[in-house]
Amino acid sequence: MGHFFARKGVPPTQQLGISAADEAKAATAAAPRLTGDTVPVYTLSAAFVSGRAGAEVAEAGFTATTAVAADGQRASVWTARQNGSWRVVNIASGSDEADYAAKAAADGGTAFREPQINAWYELKDGRVLPLDDEARRSVGARGSTVAAYQRLVRQRYGDKLPGSAYDASGKAGGFTAENAEPQPDRTAPLLTAGSAIGLTALAGTALGLRRRKARIKY
Repeated sequence: MGHFFARKGVPPTQQLGISAADEAKAATAAAPRLTGDTVPVYTLSAAFVSGRAGAEVAEAGFTATTAVAADGQRASVWTARQNGSWRVVNIASGSDEADYAAKAAADGGTAFREPQINAWYELKDGRVLPLDDEARRSVGARGSTVAAYQRLVRQRYGDKLPGSAYDASGKAGGFTAENAEPQPDRTAPLLTAGSAIGLTALAGTALGLRRRKARIKY
């Protein structure tokens, strides 16, 4: 985790411009710590996009915990259940996941994301409300009904769902797991054993915190 902050989000596959020794010093000085709750991250559901009756608007695919460095940098540590245990699967710069979850919860709603356009929404009382600029461009400043939002995302992705002809053709831009990843400038791959070990330790601490239910309906 310290190396992520030392590199300021620059992936380990790219040149940093400082020596390995200087990076190691910066990693130690970062003194990362976890803060706040571990939150489930809800993502637009393919079943909802397809119009399946009773489908959840969004489903939780992973959890996120905010880490803070000594200089104030923030990052989101993603963990997911794989092969029967919780593992760190990604780090993203910033703390969107926890920030939007808290903002929606304070208003009595639940945050979810439409990663294909990097939009964050609040689901509340049968309405989809925008939490960021991308969401405002998507549903307007006052949001939309869940039914109207379903029609919107079906129009966007209905012909690109898993199993569709578009998906089978292998074309880019389908409604796939790849599109559910965050924006490239927020993430860095976990490539080294050392960084993975350190992050697993952080995840172990975070996962002791309270978890919430894994699905949201309308």
